[in-house]
Amino acid sequence: MYSVFVYYGYGQTRPIPLESKLSDAEKIVGLSKCWSEVKYNFVYFDRLTFNWDSLYQATIPVVLATKNDLEYYRELQRFVATLHDGHTSVFMPNREDIRDNSMFPIPILTRLIDGKVIVTEVINDELDLEGIKRGLEIIKINGIDVHEYVSKNIKPFLSASTEQSLNYSAYGSAIRRGKLFDTIRVTFKDDSHRVFESVIRYRGHGNLPSIPLFDFSVLKDNIGVLKIDNFSNKDFIALFDSIYDKILATDALIIDIRGNGGGNSGNADYILSHLTNKSFKVYHHLSSPKYIPAIASWNQPREWYIRDPLTIQPIANKYIYNKPIALLIDEGTFSAAENFCIGFRNMKRGSIIGTASGGSTGNPIFFSLPGGGGIRICTLKETYPDGTEWIGIGILPDIEVKETVSSFLSKLETGIDNSNAKLKAIEILKKKMKQNASR
Repeated sequence: MYSVFVYYGYGQTRPIPLESKLSDAEKIVGLSKCWSEVKYNFVYFDRLTFNWDSLYQATIPVVLATKNDLEYYRELQRFVATLHDGHTSVFMPNREDIRDNSMFPIPILTRLIDGKVIVTEVINDELDLEGIKRGLEIIKINGIDVHEYVSKNIKPFLSASTEQSLNYSAYGSAIRRGKLFDTIRVTFKDDSHRVFESVIRYRGHGNLPSIPLFDFSVLKDNIGVLKIDNFSNKDFIALFDSIYDKILATDALIIDIRGNGGGNSGNADYILSHLTNKSFKVYHHLSSPKYIPAIASWNQPREWYIRDPLTIQPIANKYIYNKPIALLIDEGTFSAAENFCIGFRNMKRGSIIGTASGGSTGNPIFFSLPGGGGIRICTLKETYPDGTEWIGIGILPDIEVKETVSSFLSKLETGIDNSNAKLKAIEILKKKMKQNASR
């Protein structure tokens, strides 16, 4: 084992010192607001397996003992993360001192693949010269086994509804963040089992790869591939319309929403409306709890607001894409992207291929907290149209296909996506195309 010290400057001499603006009274007010608003607004509150009031009481001395506002907000994050909901979380104040001391990344991207923490991208060429490259496995951080490090230092502060979603965040963006100019000691292992260690400084984001909203291409046999990065872009509909004629010209289509973190479900429904000539449902009963004091005084169960299933109609005045389709998902498929999956499944237009999605959606309500941060709380429960639960589980694929390190890295290394899930989708679509041709 040998050590390499990798240093990067960022245009300032030191991080801004952390401030302690919050008084003890404000700390209590912030914690109390999280506690009380969760009690009255969190849609899954009746499912908690622990006493929320007792946890609140136990957290009071913890937040009072915090030495600065960053520590305080991290304890609020830990408190709310016990709810295990991906749409219920505390967010930090947008302050320079907090950003400098917690949000600067090291210049590599990572992901948990097949139980291993893998470097998927090196953002700075100088790191590559020092032997840090795609495909390396991270086995230790600061001398601690990487999984132990993540379990102790990262996961307790993250809000997630499923283990796969928690791992996606913890081993992805969260593991990279730290204090500007501080260092992290990373132990790597390469394909030949050579182990080496590098000490890397946290610095700016560098040149992150630019990801288009839509990435459309055509493979052999005239199979189209539509990669959708998110459903939140304000120009979403116009951009989709601009490529729709190219999609119509294909004989089959792969829709890839792996890593799509969601956005506006209306945008998701817009695409779905182009894929069938029949109406279809995208939700079952959207339900939200109602608090009525008189009902509470009578010790009766709380009442619920319930909305009937939402039905989407086919797009009007356009050709419908009625050819074979396959949908690719993974643990990074989240929120509105999962709503897209539900609609696609209800349409019965093709197979969903990959691994279980993030398992969280809903409509959060936002509250501000002392010091400039805030909390969002999930207020809306959603299910499949037949009432089947999927929150806390994920959208389960019709055909489970897991990636290996080599399959995941293939696109990064060759520019060609030969991931296992995509290859399976091509195989299935070719069979359907052949069946259609023989009719």
